[in-house]
Amino acid sequence: MSLEHLASSRFAKWRNLKLFSRFKGKKKKKGLIFGLIVLLGCAGALAYTALPLQGKVLAVHPAEFTKGFTEEAQVQALNESPIYSSMDGKIQALHVQNGDRVTKGQVLAELDTQDLNHQLEVLKAQLTSVEGQSQQAYRTPQEAAVQQQNLLIEQAEKDSEAQDQALARSKALFDAGSISQVEYEDAQRQADKAKSNLEQQKLALQLLYEQLTPAPGTALYFSGQKDALNTQISQLEDKIQKAKITAPQDGIIKDLTLKEGMAAPNGQLLLTVVQNQGYRLESYVLASDALDLKTGSPVKILQATSTGDKSLSGKIESIAPSAVERVSPLGLKENRVKITILLDTNAPVVLGSNMDVQFTTYQESNRLIVPKTALFPYQNGQALWVIRNGKAALQPVTKGIENNQDCIIEKGLQDGDQVLLDTSLKGLKEGKRIKAKS
Repeated sequence: MSLEHLASSRFAKWRNLKLFSRFKGKKKKKGLIFGLIVLLGCAGALAYTALPLQGKVLAVHPAEFTKGFTEEAQVQALNESPIYSSMDGKIQALHVQNGDRVTKGQVLAELDTQDLNHQLEVLKAQLTSVEGQSQQAYRTPQEAAVQQQNLLIEQAEKDSEAQDQALARSKALFDAGSISQVEYEDAQRQADKAKSNLEQQKLALQLLYEQLTPAPGTALYFSGQKDALNTQISQLEDKIQKAKITAPQDGIIKDLTLKEGMAAPNGQLLLTVVQNQGYRLESYVLASDALDLKTGSPVKILQATSTGDKSLSGKIESIAPSAVERVSPLGLKENRVKITILLDTNAPVVLGSNMDVQFTTYQESNRLIVPKTALFPYQNGQALWVIRNGKAALQPVTKGIENNQDCIIEKGLQDGDQVLLDTSLKGLKEGKRIKAKS
């Protein structure tokens, strides 16, 4: 082997040894770094597990518990006067619209009286004729007088029948509370007048037949004729006067749906005059819920505004004795009871608008209450997470009555106990440190 080759071989061995030493040093250094990283990771994990969990905490103290339900109610005026048509006719003129302010006695609408005016002219002409006959006394043929009297009896019978029908309709409206006693008594007087007129006409005919000679009873006959005609004239003039619909009180017009030219049968609602002083609400609640309500009980009323709900107060004025069938927004038929509520305030409201009424069916004071979401099933019962000495503890409880949000705790809690509301915290277990979230 040459000296040059031997030197080259030794140099190669030295170089490989040097490279191996460097590689081994780097590998050892990397191992130390990796071990340090693992150690730091374990320390961080231990530190993390030692940190307290943050959650919402409720300090429980005795409070008032209420249970109830909410229903929609419509705003109505406390004092309103519905006006009904007093005869068959059509609207000739309307002088107001919904929302107009009116004063007592103001003409609101007029019914067509053309036929009534024509009948009035006929009766007045008949009265003039009778007065002329009374002056001529016996010059009028007896047969013509009898024929005329029969026509008057026929007309009186029709008038009496019409007034009896009007009286029957008025009685139905009076029994339903839709018209006043004064209006009903007026209809009764009109019917009595018509019957009296019929009897007078029959009596006049009887007298006519009994007048065998011109002299006896002539004056009485013509007097009866005049009285009968004057009675019919008075009835027609009364109808014509009532054809002008006037406001019974100061107020605001509502419920006006008719237009000029439309028919208005006798007894139909024409409009309503309401006084803008005091309001009531009408609500329909389920028959099962109505059993828990009492007259005079307070209610909370929520009025929607552009800036949020405004809270008002009221009390139950009346509870209907029977239920009626109503269709729910979902199209279901339900038996519901009408509840009338008086507002305790004169705050501005909109007639016909809707408000939410919160009815209270159960109320109890000095009870420990927690949100239902804080409870969870535990060993065939219920439990809560409570904070004792800053750590989570499992607390079995006995719950009582509940409403939509809260529940009474009968056993398991004491005044001042802290209840953890966040029951789904990751890592939550007994003994875990808990920090109340602000």
